[in-house]
Amino acid sequence: MHAWIRSSRPNADLQVTISEVRPDGKETFVQGGWLRPNERKLDARKSTALEPVLSLRAGDVSPLPPKRFVKVTIPLYYEGHVFRAGSRIRVTITAPNGDQPIWSFSQTQPKGKATVAIAYSKGRPSRLTLPVVSGVNVPTGLPPCPGLRGEPCRDYMPYVNRKTTP
Repeated sequence: MHAWIRSSRPNADLQVTISEVRPDGKETFVQGGWLRPNERKLDARKSTALEPVLSLRAGDVSPLPPKRFVKVTIPLYYEGHVFRAGSRIRVTITAPNGDQPIWSFSQTQPKGKATVAIAYSKGRPSRLTLPVVSGVNVPTGLPPCPGLRGEPCRDYMPYVNRKTTP
């Protein structure tokens, strides 16, 4: 997941959640990814378009600049999900915690609360890149909800993005 972000603080933890909004009104979890934006630099030798690898070297740590958008890549871990015709893909970017029952970032959270803006414009094209796999037979019907191992399902609830000033 590539996003242009601006933060009120030099650092803010980010979580991306990908889900499928099905035509039957259900939403199914697909995958998540996490990033501490001050550690946003990618390892150019190891990264590919579908598998970005963070450098995580101490020398590559860089605070977010004040009042400026910067490009970040939030790695999404491997997924094996079929998006069927008629479905939509939902991308949710939040602070981590609260939706994973067995772990959190509570030990190492950046200090203070941050307000984070996500740009989505022609000049700052935040985007999700997913592979297309051909030659795989997939049943056309939707799986039961819940029914996929490790992919929780719930009723879809729409939300509206809030706009901020540039």
